Amino acid sequence: MPKLFKTTSANMSFVQKKNLYDEYKSAVKQGFIAGPAVSFNEFISTPNFDMMVDMKCLHCGYALRVNFSGYAHFMDTEGAAFPIDVCSHCGKLQFVPLDIYNKLID
Repeated sequence: MPKLFKTTSANMSFVQKKNLYDEYKSAVKQGFIAGPAVSFNEFISTPNFDMMVDMKCLHCGYALRVNFSGYAHFMDTEGAAFPIDVCSHCGKLQFVPLDIYNKLID
């Protein structure tokens, strides 16, 4: 569990789970995630699957609640203290958890 920022539990519908799985399969197909793709049941059984994190861009301020499982994997493999991502609004590599954003902006 992260120490520098909060995550929240999400109660997702089957459709939401299916949409996340479809995004995952697309990312594997495009080479963004190493493949081969796992089954739907394996995918929804991954640790932190039902966890969400509030992210905010340090550059443009865009905010979004996103699934934490991919970030958890990144943090484990890279030894990162918190996730950082490309903002889908401005395209800058400055999308961080809201708690980190607040610490850096204050």
